[in-house]
Amino acid sequence: MTRAVVTGARSFIGSHVVRELRELGMEVTELRHSFEEHEGSLPERAELWLHFAWAGRGPEGRADRSIQDYNISMSMSALKKARELCVNRFVFAGSQAEYGKTLSLPVREDSPCEPVSEYGKAKKAFSAMAREYLLREHESMKPGDILPEFQHLRIFSVYGPGDRPDSLISSAMEHFMRNESMELSDCGQLWDYMYVKDAARAIAMAAVRTGQKTPGGYEAINIAGRDIRPLRSYVLELREILGSSSELCFGKRPSNIEGSVDLAPDISKLTSLGFSEAYSFEDGIREMLSYGRNDGDQ
Repeated sequence: MTRAVVTGARSFIGSHVVRELRELGMEVTELRHSFEEHEGSLPERAELWLHFAWAGRGPEGRADRSIQDYNISMSMSALKKARELCVNRFVFAGSQAEYGKTLSLPVREDSPCEPVSEYGKAKKAFSAMAREYLLREHESMKPGDILPEFQHLRIFSVYGPGDRPDSLISSAMEHFMRNESMELSDCGQLWDYMYVKDAARAIAMAAVRTGQKTPGGYEAINIAGRDIRPLRSYVLELREILGSSSELCFGKRPSNIEGSVDLAPDISKLTSLGFSEAYSFEDGIREMLSYGRNDGDQ
């Protein structure tokens, strides 16, 4: 049986990935945050380590440099422990925020990464440090050593049950179900929403995919869907699905720290693994409604 360690196993996306891995018949060791507090429960050996743990909730946490520095340090500790456990692949939950204001569309895995937020900068910085660490380890490998491949997943906008209450989808649903007016940014940028169950399946598929593994090697994969359109279109569809009479006040709020960025990812690497989405945006929203109010752990 394949064994996996998951840090951040109770996070929004991490919790769904854990369920997906178990449905694939894997033995999963769940770690809520960093591994140090659970070190006694770690297996002696594992094939995979999936790292979702990342402190700092909401815009304030994402902008806090000290929190992001802690995340880098904690993530390096996790990678080094994964090396001790001789895992074959270390899967890192990166973010589209690493691309920053990339002007070339669609955004490919080899597109320039010029992050604006401290969150995006920290994700990029950890990836660079991890690759340097694995390169040094590769140079000192002994016969029989196992060095993990570093799989860097750049996850775009995911929605679903368990998401933060202050996310756009969760917040808009609350307003629309009460027929309350809502102030928004212009919402004119291209966007890509992916339902969390599709995202979890895509991540699991990428993590366990067969094929040649390169010890200490690096692979980046965009985790996103095909439904690319203006963000305003998503908001309007959400209001229609909920049958709401809420007034939408576009342009009343400023954009977030990353600015108005077009999200138009190239997902050819993901689809080459055989992945295709099972949920349309409407399917995902209707399933969220069946869950009731979402106060999940992010």
